[in-house]
Amino acid sequence: MTDNPSVLSENIQMYLVHILRLGAKGQPVPLSQLAAALDVSPISVNQMCRKLQDEGLVTYIPYKGVSINPAGERLAARILRRHRLWEVFLVERLQMKWEDAHKTACRLEHDTPDEVIERLDAFLNRPRFNPQGEPIPTSAGEFASAIVSPLTEMKAGQRGCYVRCTADAATCDFLAAQGMRPGASLQVLAVALDSILVEVNGRRIALDRSVAATLQVEQEQKTEGAH
Repeated sequence: MTDNPSVLSENIQMYLVHILRLGAKGQPVPLSQLAAALDVSPISVNQMCRKLQDEGLVTYIPYKGVSINPAGERLAARILRRHRLWEVFLVERLQMKWEDAHKTACRLEHDTPDEVIERLDAFLNRPRFNPQGEPIPTSAGEFASAIVSPLTEMKAGQRGCYVRCTADAATCDFLAAQGMRPGASLQVLAVALDSILVEVNGRRIALDRSVAATLQVEQEQKTEGAH
């Protein structure tokens, strides 16, 4: 089986990406759930999963579901890399709404050559997260591990990388307009009983503690010998 997702049909690419997205902690994805996500018939899903298993990309267990194999996961991750880098470009550079960017990225992800994606990655300064705070896989199809915690767990003086907002869309959009976008570096300046003051890209933002609790941050780790 090829390591290049571009030679796979668009249909196979979509199946692999959805199986990867829907799978959780190694648990098989029920075929009914996969059929609903792809908006196709259960019979079509059954036939495709058997075909993907013959290709060595998934493991299909009747009455339980389908799990992606390492080879399939690498291919799916590379497709997701294309998708999420295009989302970053469309949202950050072309100022598109995320919903529209997502739909456009769904079309671009299938036909973009690897060399173009690598140039796009460099042009965007190698972002680690898409506009929704989802990790962008590496060119090798690997997901970088990120340990995130609520902003409210940080102390004054600590730095970190903003990953995602779990609040309602209006709050997330407001924060994004203030510069609080996935991948942005931030520092906690002060912590009060009901609010937290942070600095993001040179801008100071006062956050209500209830809002700060919805912000997921990857805290910067101190290097040995740092004081």
